[in-house]
Amino acid sequence: MSFDGASVKQPTTDHVRDPSGIDVFRLRAGRAVAELAPGRGGLITRFSVDGDEILYLDRKTFLDRKQNVRGGIPVLFPIAGRLTGDRYQALGQSFPMRQHGLARHASWEVMDVEQARVSMEFRSSPASKVNFPFDFVLRMSVDLGRAGFRTLALEITISNTGTQPMPTHFGLHPYFFVPDQDRDRVRVEVDAQYAFNNTTGESGPWDGRLDLTQPSLDLHLSDLQSQTSLLHIPGRSPRRIEMSDFFTTLVLWQSPLQDFLCVEPWSAPSDALNTGVCLRTLEPGDSCSGEVIISV
Repeated sequence: MSFDGASVKQPTTDHVRDPSGIDVFRLRAGRAVAELAPGRGGLITRFSVDGDEILYLDRKTFLDRKQNVRGGIPVLFPIAGRLTGDRYQALGQSFPMRQHGLARHASWEVMDVEQARVSMEFRSSPASKVNFPFDFVLRMSVDLGRAGFRTLALEITISNTGTQPMPTHFGLHPYFFVPDQDRDRVRVEVDAQYAFNNTTGESGPWDGRLDLTQPSLDLHLSDLQSQTSLLHIPGRSPRRIEMSDFFTTLVLWQSPLQDFLCVEPWSAPSDALNTGVCLRTLEPGDSCSGEVIISV
């Protein structure tokens, strides 16, 4: 679904229905447009500034509710990545958990709409407790209306509403539109000390070099020295990704012959519910917050 925000000056939000029947919230501010689909996992499906489409979206996977959506900005919770054996231990039991968790498959509830800002929630339920036996509220606010109208801000708050300490692992999975034919000229600036190659199993110091012409990429960067990264694509404005210190890991992922590169802020490395590395635990009644800002 495409909208032209060129003539819009003041921040606005419209609630529309995609021709497929999926509810979509359209945020517009200045010459920027963003769209999100709460019923499809709280997915941000579009971010565009001055006609420059920043995100990739495979609409076929978006329209098919049986598929994982390939594109937009999927929300990863209560894990990011994959667990060893797709299981973890909690409260003296073993629980199954699919890759990237539950949030991206859930229907989120919209809580507040104000100008070019929408807040929505994913709450624990009897169904979620089959895989994650904790009471929680995950709230995410999507804000297009900050000064300059060239920024998509994602504000996240996770609350433990239960009576047991709750492990917390969260991530975002932005698919940036990168034409495959331009891949050899794309640059990514990330200031990190350590790299783990999830494809080869190799790990070691990060030298800052990145070969995006290889068939696939699954690189996990940690010991971040800066919370700001830059994605340079020929003929387009640099994509600036800023994240609060809630996020400790940045994952770079691509698939062969596809027009995207994912630059993913995670709060902890993959398998954190098993390893405990950088894993945050919320006591009953406690909350934690993070923010990711994408700007051009």
